[in-house]
Amino acid sequence: MRVAVIGSTGQLGQDLMRVFGEEAVGFAHEDLDVTDEESVASAMRSAEPDWVLNTAAFHRVDDCETNPTLTFAVNATGALNVARAAAAVGSGVTFFSSDYVFGGQDRERGRPYGERDAPHPLSVYGVSKVAGEQLVMQANPRYLVVRSAGLYGTATSRKGWTFPELMLNKARTEGALRVVTDQVLSPTFTADLARKTKELIEQDAVGLFHLTNAGECSWFEFARGALELAGVEAKMEQISTEQMKQRARRPPYSALDTTRLETVGLSPMRPWEEALSDYLRAKGMI
Repeated sequence: MRVAVIGSTGQLGQDLMRVFGEEAVGFAHEDLDVTDEESVASAMRSAEPDWVLNTAAFHRVDDCETNPTLTFAVNATGALNVARAAAAVGSGVTFFSSDYVFGGQDRERGRPYGERDAPHPLSVYGVSKVAGEQLVMQANPRYLVVRSAGLYGTATSRKGWTFPELMLNKARTEGALRVVTDQVLSPTFTADLARKTKELIEQDAVGLFHLTNAGECSWFEFARGALELAGVEAKMEQISTEQMKQRARRPPYSALDTTRLETVGLSPMRPWEEALSDYLRAKGMI
């Protein structure tokens, strides 16, 4: 089974390339701009994949607020271009979405969002991902829309760091951390996400799936978990989202329910704490 990975040099893209191995052909941003419809169509005709895995995204959430045109060009129109190009060559398409499609509802901790819950995004980024989902579903009958959250991987991200890396570096250099405690999510190791995505494709599954590591935590708890696993001590201060004064609104609660995996015979992903431990070990941090 031949797959085309769009965004192959990103954190998730690199793990997808690794998981699919020789079956994967990669397209970096320099090779393929998803906003260029004809370029995408030409690349898919050349690659002739069985599945196209689209990880391309404009995901600097605060920048999305001031540049909605680019945000929608990549996350919505770009997603449509890829889905159409895949359909034209008889290929399935996987679109990676986000927990940020949720957050506008009054949600209690411990009641994760399922695939049947209606999206209610709080930010331009979240709205653009909802739009991308809908366009992909409309454009290609063989679609997988995969929502995940709080991604971190062993490959260097475009930001230059992952959240656990940043927390450990700050703890070691400054001895103190200020982390929000009123945003709860299901953080996800991209290596695990890539493997589970492959399992779904091998099942020839279609539809909408939530894929995250099991469990939920606040960003504060996520940071504390990294420090404890690495044996690093630092003063930790709990702060509110309001104190961060960020441009985009973040979901106060966006943990995802992944039980739909069981309907296609797949097991849930492992707990986030176990995945974080393996990640830190792979990075040489513990």
